[in-house]
Amino acid sequence: MVERRSHAPTIVDVADQAGVSRATASRALSGYGRTSAATVERVRRIADEIGYRPNELARAMRAGSTGTIGLVVIADFTNAFFDRATKSIVDAARKRGYQVLITNTDEDPDVERGAIETLLDKQVDGLIVFPSATGHSQHLEAGNLGGRPLVLADRRLDDLGVTMVSTDDYSGTREAVRNAVGLGHTRLGFLITAANITGHTTARPLALISSVRDRTDGYAAGAAEAGIPPEDQVWHFSEDVPDSSEAAVAEMLDLASPPTVIFTSNNDMALSVLKVAGSRGLAIGREVSLVTVDDSPWAAYMVPGITVVARPVEQLGELAVERLVAEIESPGQAAQDIQLPTQFIPRASVADLRTPAPGQ
Repeated sequence: MVERRSHAPTIVDVADQAGVSRATASRALSGYGRTSAATVERVRRIADEIGYRPNELARAMRAGSTGTIGLVVIADFTNAFFDRATKSIVDAARKRGYQVLITNTDEDPDVERGAIETLLDKQVDGLIVFPSATGHSQHLEAGNLGGRPLVLADRRLDDLGVTMVSTDDYSGTREAVRNAVGLGHTRLGFLITAANITGHTTARPLALISSVRDRTDGYAAGAAEAGIPPEDQVWHFSEDVPDSSEAAVAEMLDLASPPTVIFTSNNDMALSVLKVAGSRGLAIGREVSLVTVDDSPWAAYMVPGITVVARPVEQLGELAVERLVAEIESPGQAAQDIQLPTQFIPRASVADLRTPAPGQ
């Protein structure tokens, strides 16, 4: 009869109940050395019956690899982009024989620093980080990572000299503005999420994360190239919370000459436009137009569908894993700065102001 114990079963418990030495039990469970088939069967059966689980971390550390990747994600998983990116990374890692330990930082560099320390303590083989910092991050330097390779995803920190996988948001947002101006829009609004600010402001913050900076610069370049003067552009930079972004949208729409189209930096900002416009009875695609960055099922299925700058999220996650695993398994890979192209997808959320209204 197998004896049940009050504490977590150990390899010694398995050996005792199987009537073998600890070394024999270890060989039987690990599949190495000379052990009879009958002994292996008995040891493994008893291990299953008493609920013994081997210390995989200790075993992996002895082998020099844990088969795990540490993923540091900067925003909550209700955000469609990070939800899709995380799933892509987990799926790509699993295909390559790696498991993923995930933590989230809510754009707080101090939380990020602690999360990376924890993942290093867990002996992960490498790290994929969506960095929250806008400048130099000492905790991401090679000397502070204990030899673990690092890949940055979505956002760039150029001074680290590591592989970065991001998207060409500048070109996509520039094209989005040029498209709207081509449809007759001459008063433009821009709602941009910004970390490390409270509320919202019309002044561009000094520090923006690289992806948001690229979107902002692309929007600005598109407006300049189209000849839209600054007085016909309304810019609001907002904390990524609904109260702040909705207040910014309300201020735009309360202007004597409000923008006819609002460009947003992500889906959270776009939802704020939809909410405020809906509360005022303003029809998207007729009374106010909307363009955002990142596609999602709701953006495509809405009536009207939302015009977007779509990013190849799944490809970004796949490439981040591919490059990290290459560095884990063959150290010394050359750092790469990979920028994936975006796709501008026009839908009915941008009105064609060139077409006269019926009866005119």
